[in-house]
Amino acid sequence: MNSSIVLQLILKDLYLVRWIVASSLAAGLVAIAVMPLSGVAAYVGGVSLICTIVILNITLVMSTVVQERKDKVLLFILSLPISTTQYVAAKMASNAIAFIGPWVVLTLAVIAMIGSSAIPDGILPFLITVLVYLLMYYCVLLGVAVVSESSAWHAVVITIGNISVNFLIPLLLSRPSVYTHRTGAEAVWTGDLVSVIAIEVAAGVAALVAAYFVRSRTADFV
Repeated sequence: MNSSIVLQLILKDLYLVRWIVASSLAAGLVAIAVMPLSGVAAYVGGVSLICTIVILNITLVMSTVVQERKDKVLLFILSLPISTTQYVAAKMASNAIAFIGPWVVLTLAVIAMIGSSAIPDGILPFLITVLVYLLMYYCVLLGVAVVSESSAWHAVVITIGNISVNFLIPLLLSRPSVYTHRTGAEAVWTGDLVSVIAIEVAAGVAALVAAYFVRSRTADFV
């Protein structure tokens, strides 16, 4: 019975955010599709793709985690025969599926677009590094939202996440490993970019694991 309730909670969240996910996926694919048209289009499409992923991130976390707590939905959910650990797992799983699914599709679409267009393959490692950073940003925001009820902390993470992208992009572009190979015919995965991606992935996983560990041991979710 408990596993059935967990599954129903996951499906419930996915159903509630279906239009958010679908519209974000459509917007992201359009942004990717216009990138090969010209230099200006590549810039506009890239910025639009980043904005789409960031908006999906914030909207998912705030609507399915934070707002549910504010609306006291948990008072009902936690009256069901479900443990704290199972509730946390269901909440994090549904949210992760709703974000990571579109993120994977859009990342694969970027790879396919680069491979089939005149845009140099050398820019791909840079784009992947930025996309993985956005994934890390999502994981951190979800982790903080699960652990903390403070709107101030949510705002801090969102502000830092949004602003930091503007510093990450020029920082990466100034790296010799990116600047030298960005117009090349082949994608060159240098050690520094691989290290950055590894750190981003590790930080994202650590944020989710820490949030699950802390929140699953907290009895009061309301």
